[in-house]
Amino acid sequence: MSRPRLSLHPDHRTQLSAFFPDTFASLADYAELVDAADDGDLAAACAVAGELAGVVHSSDVDCDYYPCALLGPDPTGDEFFAALGVARDARAKVSGWDNPRLEVVRAGAGEGDRPALALITRLNEGELLRIGDYIVEDDQQALARALDRLAALGPVVGVQLCTDDGASKVVLTLARRAPGVHVGVLTVRVET
Repeated sequence: MSRPRLSLHPDHRTQLSAFFPDTFASLADYAELVDAADDGDLAAACAVAGELAGVVHSSDVDCDYYPCALLGPDPTGDEFFAALGVARDARAKVSGWDNPRLEVVRAGAGEGDRPALALITRLNEGELLRIGDYIVEDDQQALARALDRLAALGPVVGVQLCTDDGASKVVLTLARRAPGVHVGVLTVRVET
């Protein structure tokens, strides 16, 4: 089974590889990293990322949100896990903390779902209740606009992959634009 393709603007790939060399070297073991085509998928992803200009994802290291497209099996299905070569129950240590190696969660209110805001920020339920402690009002509004754009494209899903550097996670917040095409934003969590 072929790996999913993760497309990014070439300049963004260069920036991310420079800022997070070990993370992106590891990510290439799971997905084929390709340059984004100048098409509707890139335009849709850029519109979402444009709402987040100036907003950074904060863990121990701040990181911008970059437009991306994930091409391949539906992230919520077994084929996606198989394509990445990760068992659903695989675990990984990130800065000493035990995590699922690959976590895929739908946005929603059903069992196993989480609010879209939790997927893009990676804040937990208790932190979302005190969101002002973590995210300033202007950034909250920008996140809401980005999530509205995603929801207008299709069902929203969050993907978090623990990379092999032992310190970081790649976080994708995507909408299903068409069968086999999910577009949205990518950021990196570094937990040192």
